[in-house]
Amino acid sequence: MIVPTLYLLNSPVLTGYGDWRFEGPIAPEAAQTLVAGGFVSAIGHSGAAQLMAALLGREVSVNRMTVAMQPGERALVLRLLERLPEGAVLDTAALEASRWELGLLTRTA
Repeated sequence: MIVPTLYLLNSPVLTGYGDWRFEGPIAPEAAQTLVAGGFVSAIGHSGAAQLMAALLGREVSVNRMTVAMQPGERALVLRLLERLPEGAVLDTAALEASRWELGLLTRTA
């Protein structure tokens, strides 16, 4: 049996047409369980990767890749709860101080 890919994303983005479910917020402890079977980082910013690493207790690499989720695939999403000013890139400390939550995005079809 092939286990569907679990991605890490630094924003909730629909990567293609289809049906989706977005659940949350997800507690860091539950997120640690989700990533126990492995994941593919698609985190494009070092501050977000460092925050996710701290939350998950695992190394998270910066990997600016395009994701095209297929039905059955999921993504653990770092969701900022406030819109950043244009061009802003937050470091780890600024991210930790901002309002955020984790969510689980699933492509269902």
